[in-house]
Amino acid sequence: MNEIKLSVVVPCFNSRDFIAECLQSILPYMSETIELIIINDGSTDDSVDIINRSIQNYNNQNITVIHQENAGLSAARNAGINTAKGKYIAFLDSDDFFNSDFWQEVLPLLKDTTIDIVEFNAEQFDGEITNIVEHIDCSVFSGRVDISSVGELSPAFKRCKWYPWARVYKKSLFHDFDIKFPTNRLYEDMSTVPAIYLHSKVIYGINKSLIWYRYHKKSITQTFRQKDIVDLVYAVQSLSLLAKDNIEIKKALFPTAQRIFNLIKYMLVKNKGAKLPFVEQKALRRALLSFIGNFKVSRKVQILILPLYLNTIIRFRKK
Repeated sequence: MNEIKLSVVVPCFNSRDFIAECLQSILPYMSETIELIIINDGSTDDSVDIINRSIQNYNNQNITVIHQENAGLSAARNAGINTAKGKYIAFLDSDDFFNSDFWQEVLPLLKDTTIDIVEFNAEQFDGEITNIVEHIDCSVFSGRVDISSVGELSPAFKRCKWYPWARVYKKSLFHDFDIKFPTNRLYEDMSTVPAIYLHSKVIYGINKSLIWYRYHKKSITQTFRQKDIVDLVYAVQSLSLLAKDNIEIKKALFPTAQRIFNLIKYMLVKNKGAKLPFVEQKALRRALLSFIGNFKVSRKVQILILPLYLNTIIRFRKK
C-alpha cells in the first residue's frame, strides 16, 4: 500500500447548498496517497444525502465519513486530526473549495518531509467566482524558508492572517505539541495557527490563490454576538500562555494580540448592546499585560486602566 501523504479534513454542518461543490474540488484528484475525511457535525438538513451521492462513485478511494452530534467547527477539525492517517493535513470548510491548481502546486512539495507548513493565498468571492470581494494574502514567504529563530517568523506574525485553510500542515505538529482547535470558541484560528508556526522549522510559501473562500453576510465577521467578545478575550489569553516569559515570542505574537484588542474595542463601540463583564475585563487586562512592552504609550495607558477605559467607551457610545 502507498503511504498516505495528505489528509483533507472537511467539516460539514447544514451546508446543503455548497458541500457538493466543495467535494467536487477534491474527489476527481483523489489517489492512493490522498485521504478525504468528512465530518458531519450533526447536520439537520440533507447535507448527508448530498455527501453520500457525491462520494458514491469513489468507493475505491480513501474516504471516511464521520458522524457526530453538533459540536462546532473546532471539534470537527479536531476529530479529523485524530482520524487522519496522512503525513500532512489540509482543512477545507464545506462552503469553500480548492482551486484546481492546489493539487499540482502542493502535492509535489509533500515529497519533502522536512517541510512543516505550506502556505498560500485565497480569493474571497460573493456568489460567483468572477465577483471577487477580497484577495487574501496569507503567504508571506516565497519558496522554501528554513527557520532558525522566532524572529524569522515575523513576516507571518505581522501579517496575522491565520485562516486554517490557507495552509497545509505536517500532522505531527498537532500531536507532538498537543495543539488543538479550542472547542466552543469563535476566532479559533487566532491562537491555534500561531502555535503551529512557533513550532515550525521549514515553511514553504506559494504566492498563488489556491482556495476559493465564500463570502457570507451572516458570517461571524459580519454579524455581532456577545460571545464574540468573550471568545476574543479567550484568544488573547491563549496567546499570553503561548508567550510565557519569552521576549522573542511576545514580540512575535504582539501584532495578533493588538489586533484582538482593537477588535474588542471596535465591537464595544459599534454595537450598542455589547458589554464585557468585569471578570472578563480583568482577564483581558492580565493577558494584554504580557505584551504591554510592545504597545505604544497611549495603548499602554488604556491597558493599565482597562476597566475605566472600557466603561468610558461604553458611556461615550450610548451618547
